Amino acid sequence: MIARPTRESAPERGHAPDPSAVPSLRRVSTYVLPVLAVLTFAIFLTVSLMRLHDVEQDMRSNVDENMLWVTAQAQVASHRLDEEVHRRTLGDADARPGLRYDVLTSRLVLLDAGPQRRYVKDIGLEETLDGTFERLERIEPMIDDVAPDNVEAAHAIHAELKPLMSALNRIANAVMIEEWESTGERLDQHRASLIQAIVMMIGILVTGILLTALLMNALRQRRHAQEALAAHRDRLEIEVRNRTRDLEAERRRVVDAIDTAPDGFAAFDPDDRLILVNPQFASLLPLPDGALDEGQTLDTLLESIRAVTRPDTEHGDPADITADDGAQYDLEVPGRGWVQMTLRRTDDGGQVLRLADITSYKDAARSLEHSLERERGVSEFYRSFAAMASHQFRTPLAIIDSGLQRLLRRGESMDRETREARYRQLRDTVAHMTRLIENALTSARLEGGHVAATTTPCDLRPLAEQAIETQRQITPDNPVHLNVTPDGPVMARCDRALVEQILANLLSNAGKYSPETASIEVELRAEPEKITCHVTDHGIGIPEEDQARLFDRFFRARNAARHTGIGLGLGIARQLARTQGGDLTVRSREGEGSTFTLELPRGQDPDEPQHTE
Repeated sequence: MIARPTRESAPERGHAPDPSAVPSLRRVSTYVLPVLAVLTFAIFLTVSLMRLHDVEQDMRSNVDENMLWVTAQAQVASHRLDEEVHRRTLGDADARPGLRYDVLTSRLVLLDAGPQRRYVKDIGLEETLDGTFERLERIEPMIDDVAPDNVEAAHAIHAELKPLMSALNRIANAVMIEEWESTGERLDQHRASLIQAIVMMIGILVTGILLTALLMNALRQRRHAQEALAAHRDRLEIEVRNRTRDLEAERRRVVDAIDTAPDGFAAFDPDDRLILVNPQFASLLPLPDGALDEGQTLDTLLESIRAVTRPDTEHGDPADITADDGAQYDLEVPGRGWVQMTLRRTDDGGQVLRLADITSYKDAARSLEHSLERERGVSEFYRSFAAMASHQFRTPLAIIDSGLQRLLRRGESMDRETREARYRQLRDTVAHMTRLIENALTSARLEGGHVAATTTPCDLRPLAEQAIETQRQITPDNPVHLNVTPDGPVMARCDRALVEQILANLLSNAGKYSPETASIEVELRAEPEKITCHVTDHGIGIPEEDQARLFDRFFRARNAARHTGIGLGLGIARQLARTQGGDLTVRSREGEGSTFTLELPRGQDPDEPQHTE
């Protein structure tokens, strides 16, 4: 009966089978068929050997023949015993009925032992066998009574032997019948086993033919595969030769391009051994002889480069130049310029070291940096000017405004001398303001890096007196005392305008941060190498933790918040002092006051100007 395919198993119309499944089926059949053939061959061979072994074992087991022989021997022994008894009765001295009795006993014992006993039991004659042993036991005492002319003993033994021999005859007949039946069964079994063995042999022959066919097919496929492999190998060799020729041409083009490139190149293999270097590499660095020999290690070349270059970092350590993948360094070559070194790892594990001349770029970068610095200076100049104008010009303008208002209100009531005094005061204040403007411009230019102080020998005493007089007009309630040691001119080498700016700033701060009626002391002291000017107030003082930053631009102490100011004056004063070769320091205690010390070089020769940048 042919099975019809179900709807689920049938392929859908319009869909061709997957082409990739065909090679898979071929691969499966290539392995499955030989395996099945070998398994079938092994099964057939095993079954046939088992059948032959069974036949051989059955032929070895001769229990029926053994039983027939033992029964026959027992019958012979019983007849011999009967014969020996009669011979002895007749007076034959050579007759030995006792010996024959022992032989009969041994034959019956064989029937009663082991497989013979089981065989007798199987044919249903176990009781008959037991009866023979009972008769044999009754015969045993009669053997001793056998003597010549003792006919009665002979008849008694014969009477017991006759049923015994009949029993042995029945056993022999039953054994003969059982043997015929078992022999027939064995013959049938042997015939069936032989038929199975013949079938298995035929199966072995068929599977052998199949294996031979599969082997021939495999050999044919192997030959075809070898031929296809040889053809493919030939094609590959041709392609490899072509590719090798192309690669060699490409390599020559790359080498020519590297040799003509303006940059220096050095190529290293995966073991970091030098394999290629172009002439430009040696021209960019003053390397020692042998540094670029083929086979040199990358570490050795880097060590040589470190010896003749400096990295472009402040306090740069040449040991920072390593063979890390992707490393890039700007190196200065003393006396030659700048080179940029780049390390890149290739796909095969090697590295390529590239050197490029960047001297022009470095020069352009430095020029641009200098331009930016100048622009920053100009920008800082204008910012500083605005800040200083706001900080320094407020006081003189206040004096001018106050004087003019008094003249407007009471000018007609004043006498001529008073008005002239007021006019002189206003002119002095305007002159002072003009100097402040000049000083502010100078300070702003100083912040921008555009100030050159012209130092000459100058007597600080009149400068201090003028600054004190100006401060007395601003803070008339704060007495200002001047002390000069030793008495006389105090000559310093300085810039007069800048010193006026410094003293005005120090006195202004002393008055601003001192309580009303608190005195201010100014002390000029001439020392062998320098002139010092101490300005001391008894005001709020400066916290110790703020003194380190007191001269920073826009910094104000924490206890000066209620006083006006933006934190420019002291920083400008210190810059002006240092521009002249001096310095400005502070010593203060919070709540007790502060002492600012201006130090300037001592002046000796008024006719020898000294210019300090």
